[in-house]
This record gives sequence, structure tokens and C-alpha cells, in this order.
Amino acid sequence: LAIYREYIQNAADAFSATGDTRNGRVAIEIDPSRLHVRIRDNGPGLSHEAAIRALLPIARSQKRRETNRGFRGIGRLSGLAFADSVEFLTRAENKQPVTRIVWDGSKLRNSINRDGQTERVIQECVSVETLPSPKYPAHFFEVNICGVGRHAAGLILNRESVRTYISEVCPVPMAPNFPFVSETEDLFEENESPLELEIILDSESAPIVRRYGEMIRFSKDREDYFTEFEKIDIPSIDGNKSAAIGWVAHPSYLGAIPKEIGIRGIRARVGNIQIGDEAIFDRLFPEERFNRWCVGELHIVDSRVVPNGRRDYFEPGPHIRNLENQIGTIARRIATRCRTASAMRNKEHKFQSALHQLGGAYDLAVSGYLSPEDARTLVEQTLDHIPRIRESIDSMNSHSRQNLEELKALESKLGNFQARHDHFSFGDIEASEVATYRKIFRALAEVSQSPHVTKELIEAVLAHT
Repeated sequence: LAIYREYIQNAADAFSATGDTRNGRVAIEIDPSRLHVRIRDNGPGLSHEAAIRALLPIARSQKRRETNRGFRGIGRLSGLAFADSVEFLTRAENKQPVTRIVWDGSKLRNSINRDGQTERVIQECVSVETLPSPKYPAHFFEVNICGVGRHAAGLILNRESVRTYISEVCPVPMAPNFPFVSETEDLFEENESPLELEIILDSESAPIVRRYGEMIRFSKDREDYFTEFEKIDIPSIDGNKSAAIGWVAHPSYLGAIPKEIGIRGIRARVGNIQIGDEAIFDRLFPEERFNRWCVGELHIVDSRVVPNGRRDYFEPGPHIRNLENQIGTIARRIATRCRTASAMRNKEHKFQSALHQLGGAYDLAVSGYLSPEDARTLVEQTLDHIPRIRESIDSMNSHSRQNLEELKALESKLGNFQARHDHFSFGDIEASEVATYRKIFRALAEVSQSPHVTKELIEAVLAHT
């Protein structure tokens, strides 16, 4: 799938070179029946001479690593790893003919195996021609990946996989329902805003957008919402400019965000193209798992922090070490939030469990299954636990007031308890036998961990009596 990044990256660099970063459009068409992909942008295109200079030499890119997303001069041929041929069509002006350059992948592989002379290989494997231009745009650049190999077609020709990949990796806009869209736009000066492209897949009406939405859905009945936006501005090693600018959208930190959502982790972007994946900064967290709990992006703006050839991390050096040190500080703050949120949830869970136990004890006491003396003893023992439960409320979150009201209501019910002396709860059992049953039920209550379980067991016994 990285071939899509390579070709979209080249389009982004072409738009950036013109200074027109607002109207960039890339159209992708996938034809599984023909094993074919077409990627066309409405960028400035190349004249015939420029196309020859740019598309024939290998690893002689004229791009500058300080300003361009791609600069090694090999990305345009990435499609050859998975296809029979890669075709480039382009022109820069309406009056020009269209230049068509075709790299034959089958010949290329055979020629490299036979002899390694680069110039001869290119002569044998590349064809150049000009085409009549009526059906083509005035200026454009197009890549056709032809004859995609069966071994790669499952991903390269899978529309959902392509859409997901582009939405995470490529320079597409934020989804409009992400609650902090305007805040992410305000991070940068107007002339420094990251390039965004309108990328259309198979003529769909809506362009692809980033995958951040209004919420984090953990399951059908469990979700979380973003509550706070934190701006990040990491200074460069010499302190006179930024090394990275970014953001963290803080949710309630309910746990690890599902991988399939495609938003978890603090992610790195250069030229608004993702470097690596969700795990790129895992090792900077006190515990790697906490990078799965959070959502954020860092746009690397210091040109001295350079992506490596695989684009899964950065070239070593003092500038990336400076970045790592400061990201580590951010990661530790996030980890603290995760631990605090987890501790609060544990306290809330224990409190609700305690309330459940109090309610169960009251229900068992008023059921009549225990003798009046045993019922009163159960209530007194339960009331003895309430001061400790009340103390735990003070260290809990903003739900403390509601929790206190719930506790007071149960305490009042237990305090007003009146033991039952009748035998109605025992149905048709003889009155002379009730005392024996109550002794057995008291034993059940003493060994059971839960009054609710005790009551259920008693009712099961009575149902079979």
C-alpha cells in the first residue's frame, strides 16, 4: 500500500513547488478486473523535456531533502515491485503534447538479472512517446500501474484497504465531525499550514478524510468522547524555532483504543504525510501500552529531522534525539493521566460494588428468609461498613455528590429496617420447620461472598421444596 503514499507524495511536492496548496486534487481509480490502478493529479505537470529528466534517471532526484517529502528519486518506480509495467503521462501546458513514459517491469527484472549496466537496462525497459492531447487536461500528472501481480492484488486493488491507508497516512483533511478541527487549523500560521489534498477514490462524491471522529467507539455499548485539546510546540535544538508542532486530544482514557479505528497513538507527520505507524513513539512511553490509550499528532517542521529510507522512523542525529527527549516528557504526562483515570475507574467500580452489596444485604434482611435476630445482625454488620465506603467517596471524581446521595439513601433504608416475624416467605412449608430452614439459610449467608447470591440460593432451595 505504500505505493499510494509514494505517488500522492510526489503530487504533494508538485503542488508545494508551485505555491498553490489550496486546490490540489488527486483522483484514484481502481479496476480489479483489469488489475489496474490509475492515479491522476491536477498539479502543474511536466513538459516533455522535464519529464525525460525526472522520470528516466534512477536515484537522481533533483528534490531537496529540506523542503520535499520525497527526495531519493526511487519512489516513482515503487509500483514496478508489484506490476508488469508503470506508465507516466503528463504535460505542463494545454498547447503541449502529452508525454508518455512506460517502464516495463518484466523486462527490467530480466535485464537486471542478466547484466547490471543501468543505462543499457533503461534503454531496453523504457519507452518514450508523445500523444495527441484532446482528451487530457491542460496540465496534469498521471501514473498507471498495469498488470498488478496476483500476490499483491489483495491489498493494492482492495478499495477499503486503500481508503483506510490513505486516510491514515496521506495529506487529507480532518473529518468535519472531529470536535477540534478548528484548533488543529489554528496550530500553524496561515502560510505554514500543512498541505491538504482532495483525494477522490473511484469517483466517489466525498473525498477521503482523516479518521478522527466525534467519539471513540470501543464497542456497541461503550464509547468515549474527547474532552480536552492540548497544543504541543517542541522547540528545536537551538531553541530559535519549532522542531515539531502538534496536538493531543484527551479523552477519558478508558483503556486501549481499538486498532481498527485507526486513530490511536501519538503519530508523526512530515509534510502532512505520516511517518511510521501508531507505534512510532511507543518506546518513549513509560509503558508502551499507554500509547494505545491516546490520540494525537506531531508535525515535524525542523528540516534537520529527516525520515529514513523506509519512512518508518528518522535518520539518527542530535535533532531527532532532542525531539525524542521532549516527546518523552509529553508521554510521561499522558501515562500519568492514564494511570489516574484507571485508578478513578477502579475506585468507582469498587464503590458501585459496595453499593450493590449494601442493597443486597437490605433485600436479604427484609426477605424474611432469616430469623429476626439474624436479619438485625446482618443489617448492623452492613451499617458498620458504611463509614469506610463514605471515606472512599472523598477521593473520587466529580460523581462524588451523586455517589454520596446514593449511599445516604441506602444508609437510611438500612437504619429504618424492621425485622419480619411472619412465615409468608416460606410458602407451604410447615411453621415448625421454618426455624430449621432459617438456620440453614443463616449458614449460607455466613459463607457466601454476596447477599444477592445468598438470596438466589435460598429461593432456589425453596423452589424445589
